[in-house]
Amino acid sequence: MSKLKLKLSFVIVSVTVMIVLATSSVSILSSYRNFNDILMQNKIVMQENYVKEVSIITESYVQEKLREPNQDKLIEPYMVQVVDKLLDERAVSFSAFIKSILMPLLLWLITILVLAVWLAFKIARPLKQLFISVEKEEVQKLEEINDWYYEAHSLKKVVRNMVISSESTIFDLTNQLNLDALTGIPNRRRMDRILNELIINKVPHSIVLIDLDDFKSINDTYGHTVGDEVLKAFASHMQVSIEKQGMCFRYGGEEFMVILPSTTIDVAIELAENLRIKQAMLDTVCERPVTMSAGITSFTANIKTANQIIAIADQALYKAKQSGRNCICVFEELSEKIIK
Repeated sequence: MSKLKLKLSFVIVSVTVMIVLATSSVSILSSYRNFNDILMQNKIVMQENYVKEVSIITESYVQEKLREPNQDKLIEPYMVQVVDKLLDERAVSFSAFIKSILMPLLLWLITILVLAVWLAFKIARPLKQLFISVEKEEVQKLEEINDWYYEAHSLKKVVRNMVISSESTIFDLTNQLNLDALTGIPNRRRMDRILNELIINKVPHSIVLIDLDDFKSINDTYGHTVGDEVLKAFASHMQVSIEKQGMCFRYGGEEFMVILPSTTIDVAIELAENLRIKQAMLDTVCERPVTMSAGITSFTANIKTANQIIAIADQALYKAKQSGRNCICVFEELSEKIIK
């Protein structure tokens, strides 16, 4: 399709040369024909006048000669008078010049001007549409632009590629800001934003703060590479277990969080306990069980910030750790309970 696009520079040069040549040729031909017609008309008129004047002069001269045969009368003054009169009649009048020469030329100039203005608007229209689409961020309208010539087609293609590249860059940067580089799940930044939105809008929700038990010993015994694989495997397992009921986040280090919007604390306990039991039974890369402890709490009216609800969940997690690990501690309405 792009092969059929016209190059604007070629079109402009070609059209300009053609118009100049056509206008010049037509103007020269028209001027020549008009002048030739005027001269031919003048020649005919001059011939007629010449015949009349010579006839009149000859007749006058003969009559005077007959009346006064003894006087010498020269015909030269009479002929000079006739020639002067004929030369005056050969001059083209100003009105005839305007009508025959200037008017056709003016019409041609007006026609060329109208064509030039029309072509300018037609050329500028795709460029204006491109500008408006980019300025108003209406990228979807790029495909509707009629890029009928090569330059507009190329510019449209460049703009489209730049938009795609920009969207890809923005997506990558957003992922870098909101996703954890190791596990691929949302990070603390994203978690804080969602928690704050839920609290500001007073949406009921529960949170589960998770910590992998004795994770330091895994790093010390098997190395950080194995530790990273354990973290990635747990993040994947956690997402599968929670599915669409909530959102999983890496809180930091070996700690993770699950946010369960519009979920009661009983449902949160059930999900967390199911995750804890399955995690303890999973095979791991370090060939030993990797268990988890969790602190659970839910949103109440007296909670105003994300840090407040996280602090409550963290306190419950601390209680679970103190209770021997591989268990869940629930903090609900100023009461605590341990689930093993």
